[in-house]
Amino acid sequence: MSAMSNKLNSKLSLPVIISILLHGILIIALGYKFVSDTGENYGSINGNSIDAIMIDPSVMTEQYQRQLQTQVNQQKADQKSQELLDKQIKELAEKAEAEKAAAEKAAAEKAAAEKAAAEKAAAEKAAAEKAAAEKAAAEKAAAEKAAAEKAAAEKAAAEKAAAEKAAAEKAAAEKAAAEKAAAEKAAAEKAAAEKAAAEKAAAEKAAAEKAAAEKAAAEKAAAEKAAAEKAAAEKAAAEKAAAEKKAKQKAEQAKKDKALNDLLGGLTSGTPSSGGAASRKGVSDGELDKYKSLVQNAISNKFINPPNVYRGKTCELQIQIAPDGLLLNVTSKGGDADLCREALAATKLAAIPKPASSLYNEVKTMNIEFQPK
Repeated sequence: MSAMSNKLNSKLSLPVIISILLHGILIIALGYKFVSDTGENYGSINGNSIDAIMIDPSVMTEQYQRQLQTQVNQQKADQKSQELLDKQIKELAEKAEAEKAAAEKAAAEKAAAEKAAAEKAAAEKAAAEKAAAEKAAAEKAAAEKAAAEKAAAEKAAAEKAAAEKAAAEKAAAEKAAAEKAAAEKAAAEKAAAEKAAAEKAAAEKAAAEKAAAEKAAAEKAAAEKAAAEKAAAEKAAAEKAAAEKKAKQKAEQAKKDKALNDLLGGLTSGTPSSGGAASRKGVSDGELDKYKSLVQNAISNKFINPPNVYRGKTCELQIQIAPDGLLLNVTSKGGDADLCREALAATKLAAIPKPASSLYNEVKTMNIEFQPK
């Protein structure tokens, strides 16, 4: 549309330009004629003289009217020419618009016809392709069905023949295998019976010899253990009797000393209120704790704590010893029962160190809180 408008404007501009040029030329010619006529009628100057011409007003008026009429006629002619030109331009524009509408209509009709033809051709092509595909699919299905039926028949016949052959071969193989297995079983059972009898006799002989050796070893070990236990018991009894005797003698001496002190009015042992201080004379708490730690280590050396069964448990032991460290008695005063039982057994086996003479009175009966390491 824009291209047509530009084309129409270019068509309109050329006549307008031509009209303007013609009007300009006409005006120049009229002006020139008017100037020429005026010079001829009004006279001229020649040298030093002036020629005077008389002008008739009626002639001038007539001439002016003629010129004016000529201008009016020219304007009418120009107007008529412009109207004719405008009419032609309008007719050209209407014709161009009609041609455009006709062209658009023809193009639309052509496009619609081409579209309908294309759709019809596509539909016909699709129908033909569908029919061909259906026909090909039917033929393929029929061929595949026939091939499958033929293959199935051949496979069934081959499988039947193979099954019959396999059954015959299997029956023959099973019969041969059964006969062979029966013969091998009989031979194996006979060999196993003979081997079992031989092994049983050898085992009974070895068992009898082993039992005799074990019995002799057990009797020897028991005799040695009994002898060792008896010797240990006798030694412990002798040591205990000696310790008891020594303790008894010491107690009797202490009793005699006490009687003598009482008789002399306490001159040798001091006042009763100062007895405790005298027994601790020269003994520090550090020495006492150090000795108790040695006793606890001695017990720990004989104590067995499998996978830390007694971790975190304690047992309070009361221990009585002789001046040389010999164990006189041990009892539990509280704590875990199982731990106390094992701790008592370990204490009886422990080698308790001999205390210093200045320390003995403080440790002859002592309490130890035992905790396994």
